[in-house]
Amino acid sequence: MATVAASIDVIARARQFCATHLQGLAETLDRENRFPTELLPLLAEEGFWGLNYPPEFGGAGLDSVTTHKVAKEFAKVSAGVALTFHVQWMATDVLLKYGSAEQKQKYLPDLIQGRKIAAFDISEVQAGSDVAGIQAGATPNDTGWLLNGDKYFCTNGGLADIYLVAFKTDPAAGAKGVSIFLIEKGTPGFSIGATEEKMGCRSAVLTGLSFRDCAVGTESLVGKVNEGFKAAMHGLCGGRLGMASMGLGIAEAAIEEATRYANTRIAFGKPLSALYAIQEMLADMYIKCQAAELLVFQTAASRDSGKDYSLESTVAKLFVAETVNLTCHKAMQVFGGHGYMKNHAIERLTRDGRLMDVGVGSSEVLKMVVGTAVAKSMSSKS
Repeated sequence: MATVAASIDVIARARQFCATHLQGLAETLDRENRFPTELLPLLAEEGFWGLNYPPEFGGAGLDSVTTHKVAKEFAKVSAGVALTFHVQWMATDVLLKYGSAEQKQKYLPDLIQGRKIAAFDISEVQAGSDVAGIQAGATPNDTGWLLNGDKYFCTNGGLADIYLVAFKTDPAAGAKGVSIFLIEKGTPGFSIGATEEKMGCRSAVLTGLSFRDCAVGTESLVGKVNEGFKAAMHGLCGGRLGMASMGLGIAEAAIEEATRYANTRIAFGKPLSALYAIQEMLADMYIKCQAAELLVFQTAASRDSGKDYSLESTVAKLFVAETVNLTCHKAMQVFGGHGYMKNHAIERLTRDGRLMDVGVGSSEVLKMVVGTAVAKSMSSKS
C-alpha cells in the first residue's frame, strides 16, 4: 500500500495539473464539445490513469480513496475529463477481474499507463438500466463470433482504442444471456458514430457504435459466455463510485464559486455573505457537501477493503446526485442573473451536475435497488 506522503503528493500534483493545463481550457472544451486530446501525453506522464492499479501492470498501487480524491480535483475543473477517467477505469476493472491472462498482459499495461484509452458500453436505444433488453447479438462461427447491432451512449467513443461491449449470446435467457466482448478500434465491421451533442460534461466524448457482421476471435470474449451481466455489474459498481466522486467535485466547485462571489458582491451596503438569506444557502450547501464527502470516501475505503461495496456505491451516487442538484441550484441563486448567463462557471457546473441523476443508472432505478436491499435486510432481521 502506498504511503500517506505518496497520496498527498499525487493529489497535489492533480490540483496543480488542473490549474496549469485544464482550467484555462475548460470553457473552450465545453463550447467545442471535445476532450483535450492534446493533454493525453501529459496525463500519461503523470500516471493519473493507473493510480489504484497493480504495479505489475505499470500502476501506482495507490488506494481508491486517493484515486477518487484525484478524480474530484479534475471534476472541479472539467467534469467531462473526470468522466473520461471513470469510464476508462470501469473497463479496466472488468478486464482486471474477468479478463484472461492473455488479455491482461496484452491490454492492461497500455490502459493503466495511459498509452491507450478504453470505453465500456452496455446501452442501446431501448436498453439502458434494463440490461435484459439488449438486442445487439453475438453468434458463434467457425473462428469465433459474429457481432451485429447498434449501441448507444458510448462515453469515450471515438477517443478509445479498446471497447468492452455487451452483446446477447442467448436471446432467450434475458440478463443471463449477456456476454462481454473486447473489440479494438479499426476492426472490420465495427464503426463509430458522430460525436453527440450533450447538455453537460461536454469535455467527455459520446458516440454510438455499430456492428455489421463484425468478426472477432474467441480470444475477444471477456470472462465466460452468458456471464457478462455479472461482469457488467462489477464495472458499474466502480462507475457509480466514480460518478459520486465526480459529482462531489462539481458540488464543491459550485460552493467555492458562490462563496467567493458572496464575499465580494456588495448589496444593500454590505457583502452578500453578510445577509442571512445568503448565509443560510451557503450553510445548506456546505453541510450537504461535507456529508457527501464522508459518504464517497467511506465507500472508496470499502472498495479498498475488498468487500462488496455495490450497495454503498449506489447509495453514495444517489446522495451526491441530490447534493449536486441542491448545491448548483443555490449557487445560482447566490449569483442571481449573472449565474444564469451562458459560459458562466455556475451555468456549466449546473449542466454538468445534471448527469448525476441519469448516468450509470438513473436515480429512479437505483432507488429501487436500494429499496429492495433494505426490505430484504429488514425482513431477515424480523
